[in-house]
Amino acid sequence: MRLARRTVIAVALLCCLLAVTILVIRQRTPKPLGEAPSVRFPSAVSQTTKVSLLRDDFEIVTDVSALPSSVLKLFQEKGGARFLLANPGAKFIAGDVIWDASVPHRRLVLAGVSRDRCFVHYEQGGRGLSYVIAVFGLRPNKSAEPLWSGYCAKPADNLETLRSRIADGGCS
Repeated sequence: MRLARRTVIAVALLCCLLAVTILVIRQRTPKPLGEAPSVRFPSAVSQTTKVSLLRDDFEIVTDVSALPSSVLKLFQEKGGARFLLANPGAKFIAGDVIWDASVPHRRLVLAGVSRDRCFVHYEQGGRGLSYVIAVFGLRPNKSAEPLWSGYCAKPADNLETLRSRIADGGCS
């Protein structure tokens, strides 16, 4: 009788220990990032317009959290607070193999904010690594208007290089 009682107690303790271990592991496993909000850019933007969009005096931004809130919302998961855009030098998924679903597929190269515009130039992982430029108008009602988005052949490490690439057709 005593042996049976000890066995039951040992099994119960083992089950409790197993349950606690599973809970701890589940809490440590990062949740996958959610989807990005849907953004619709104009389908056709002239070369002249593309060049003029970055003519302003821009304050360069190299930290995602420093983007205007209306633009930042477009780079956060729907209904969540996590960024879908990593800071320069931070880890991100550059290829099409997802090794950690909580790591973003995009990483900021540089961004700029002017009085009424914001551009975000970033790397985007996937089947092939892409370099994207997205330009938004900043409206008084605290919203961001998509003005133009395109792909660049190479990343630009400063605003002058980015302007030059756009002017030369290196970002379409």
